[in-house]
Amino acid sequence: MNNIHKFMIYPKQKLHSTSTFINYILLKNGFQLLCLLVPYIALCQYSIPQIDSLCNTTYELRKKGTYQEAIDLNLALIQNSKSIGYTKGAAYSSFQVGNLYNNMGNYKESLKYLDEALYYNKDLQIADLNAAVYTELGKNYSMLSLLQNAMESYGIAENWALKIPDPQKKEKALFYVYNCQAVSNEAAGNIKSSMLAAEKAFGIKKDAISATRIAKNYILHTKDLAKAKKFLDLSHELLKSDPLVTPYQKCVVLHATGLYYNKNKEYNKATENYLQAIDIAKELNRPNDEKEIYKLLYQNYKDAKEENARLLALEKYTTINDSIEDANKMLVEVPIRKIINEKQEKHKHDYRILLYSALILGFILLLSTFLFVRKLQKRKKKLLLEKERIIVEKEEETQELKQKVNESFDDLIQLAKNNSPEFFTRFREVYTDLINKLLKIDPKLRVSELTLCAYVYLGFNTKDIAQYTFRTISTVRNRKHNLRKKLNIPAEESTELWFKNLDNNPE
Repeated sequence: MNNIHKFMIYPKQKLHSTSTFINYILLKNGFQLLCLLVPYIALCQYSIPQIDSLCNTTYELRKKGTYQEAIDLNLALIQNSKSIGYTKGAAYSSFQVGNLYNNMGNYKESLKYLDEALYYNKDLQIADLNAAVYTELGKNYSMLSLLQNAMESYGIAENWALKIPDPQKKEKALFYVYNCQAVSNEAAGNIKSSMLAAEKAFGIKKDAISATRIAKNYILHTKDLAKAKKFLDLSHELLKSDPLVTPYQKCVVLHATGLYYNKNKEYNKATENYLQAIDIAKELNRPNDEKEIYKLLYQNYKDAKEENARLLALEKYTTINDSIEDANKMLVEVPIRKIINEKQEKHKHDYRILLYSALILGFILLLSTFLFVRKLQKRKKKLLLEKERIIVEKEEETQELKQKVNESFDDLIQLAKNNSPEFFTRFREVYTDLINKLLKIDPKLRVSELTLCAYVYLGFNTKDIAQYTFRTISTVRNRKHNLRKKLNIPAEESTELWFKNLDNNPE
């Protein structure tokens, strides 16, 4: 504490420069002292250059994997910026908090602070900040399986990035957008778009992440292991030569390298890379990355016929996946509410425009009534035709919605067969009323039980469910029996028919 009190005189003194202020922290006691000082930062009033310099230390904290310390620092900077009316500082620190929460898998808080960043930036309209925020929103939507919304956010981010006057900042923003687009397009099954985005990112900056993304596409989609090896070797070289490399970049490269060795049937090497990647993901508190790598590790042990290790990896994957699903059970409502609110605001704006237009038109019609009767009649006819056109368009929109529902059903079937961790989240989006009715009967139903309900509702039999979820038939039967008890399904009624009747009956 003596060091802290010694340092605390600096805000009251006239510092020669902000760099002196920051360098004192880093050189004297490093980031540990900076973390200890976070509570005091909120209490002290710093100048704008000092706030900017402290905000810039976020990168080093992120590089070390100390996400929570970085969050605490930026939360303090938000309060400090607000106290002196420094809106730009509050906007950038809010973005940093949103980004860090996304990295930690806390999408609810991430969305909250990204919205705050947009709010602070609404008058400033800083292009590089808007590009970064919308990219981060896209990442959140992608992780919540709202892939269409993710791609829309990336499109907005790209438009903002192209408006950035500084060439270096513009390239950096576009590089980030294209990398994220590649990931979301792959998740959506748009492989060509994914590879195109990855190549765009690689064309801007040849770093470990962009090279690894291209290598992964060659491994999974074109099955060209020779080309994949070329880009993986480049990724490892870049890791060694780049002094600014982060633990997350190492995790991504190890992840893809393990995948390469698995496809090349070098299972021991694959295991070694996967385990290293898992260790880094744990240190960085990135449960989604940890979950995905355990899934690949499970498949690797299965291919290598290592039964005990396979079961252990499956157990780890299931534990993490259940934990994430529990946390996200109600979270998906947050971005959906945000999307709905955005649509409602757009509709209100459109309505106001239509209202003003109608008033002006009415005024013109009123003035013209006595002099231009025939023209008025023609105008009425034109308005009727316009209304008919709108009705036709609405009918076409209805048909499109029906088509989307059918496509959603096909997507659900495929996700179920793949035992995808996104299956239940997607099912809840499509059959929200059914899930709500089940929870009304028994609010204590777990995600795993609701997932079983989803399989049964979609028409999968016991054998299929056992096959796709990697469980024994007897286990599935027991779970279905327990589920019938919880839901009070009559003995004479089949489970499948009961679910259909529940969905069709109004509350």
